[in-house]
Amino acid sequence: MGPRTDSKWSAAGRGSTGPITRAAQTTVDSVTAQFELQVLGAVTAVGHVLPQMLARGHGTLLLTTGVSSTIPAPFLANVGMAMAGLRNWAHTLHAELRPQGIHVGTVTIASGITPGGGEADPDAIGARYYGMYQQRNRIEEVIGDLDAFRSLVTRTGGHGNPAGV
Repeated sequence: MGPRTDSKWSAAGRGSTGPITRAAQTTVDSVTAQFELQVLGAVTAVGHVLPQMLARGHGTLLLTTGVSSTIPAPFLANVGMAMAGLRNWAHTLHAELRPQGIHVGTVTIASGITPGGGEADPDAIGARYYGMYQQRNRIEEVIGDLDAFRSLVTRTGGHGNPAGV
């Protein structure tokens, strides 16, 4: 058996973003690409570490989603479908695994990640992950302002930018 794993995090979508489509332009291919990128990588990673955690009766799984997992945004339709699926899976894993000593949480990034950007600073974000790992008392952490994103979607008619392009 390999080295002991106490926690696993998944930063869904690191690197390539794949195709991003508006709601009416979403296709099976565009959804499949996002699901492969955002969800299946996390499922694979969890599948590798969960057996050890279950055998020990202890562990932490932290999955990362984006703001479109909680707030519908027409300009991120296929991404939102995948992110919402990942967020739902994190919540259901939490419900199923908590009695077995496994803590599952999700971190929703609702802000651009900016060095020196307060709660959106990479070190501050890392501290939030670490706090979830240490405290094991909540399932979800939101970094950024969901209401500000909701307002952006409303203000732009779902186009995602103030110019409405």
